[in-house]
Amino acid sequence: MTAGRTAGRRGGLAAIGLPAVLLALAATLAPASSTGSASAVGLAALQEAAPADRFQAGNSRYQAGDHEGALEAWLGLHEDGFESGELHYNIGNAYFRLGELGRAILFYERAKVALPRDESVRVNLELARSLTADQITPLPGFWVPRVVRWAVQLAPRAWLIATLALGYLGLASILLYRLLSTGPPRWTRHAAVAAAALAFVVGTNLLIREFGIGRAERGVILQTEAAVQSAPSDDPSLQLFTIHEGAVVRIDRRSSDWLEIVLEDGKVGWVRAGDLETI
Repeated sequence: MTAGRTAGRRGGLAAIGLPAVLLALAATLAPASSTGSASAVGLAALQEAAPADRFQAGNSRYQAGDHEGALEAWLGLHEDGFESGELHYNIGNAYFRLGELGRAILFYERAKVALPRDESVRVNLELARSLTADQITPLPGFWVPRVVRWAVQLAPRAWLIATLALGYLGLASILLYRLLSTGPPRWTRHAAVAAAALAFVVGTNLLIREFGIGRAERGVILQTEAAVQSAPSDDPSLQLFTIHEGAVVRIDRRSSDWLEIVLEDGKVGWVRAGDLETI
């Protein structure tokens, strides 16, 4: 199946969308279809091809059941600096099919950052995380942070439209206030002030959403098993517990080759920097 999307960054790439049910039933999964046509080409030819052709070559290999070849094509684009939510999503699909759960979750999480409202990304990420060894129950959160996260994850276009609408409302109120010769209504001044304040808030949120200002640094454990220490040391007596491939953690501090992490259930400890990769 095809998600019918076109990437908006670096090369105009179309994405393959795979329903979570089909991903779970890997043995009976039919090849995903793609837009356009492309033949499977060698690595050397791929490196010389246009980005869209390289992406399409990955599509063709994926459809043919060559998941390693598809991953090779898509990772080549990624390593060359091409970024899009769709590309990350497809890389996650390929890693999932190859049984590399940690890297699948890593790229699904990266796709979610770029496509926070995309249903396919959300469903496939939830499926992959349900298969991890650590079933971590998140701490219950206060409703205000949840509302803020929901607002930040709205599509940038929605925030841009809201900012422009409020700006025009404020401008119209000011003009009305200035042009009316017979004592303008008091509400026009209040409306202008309120619209300006809301435009500032909405515009600020748009900047936060687009540039990731204040976003917590997170990572995904890629080792089969990683020891979590009470201090940045390999001393076995300092081991608190272990976490496993695919666990998503927040990174709070760095100390040389160590990272202090916080799990979604509130547990805190130190792991080797090489045990995870940042989202």
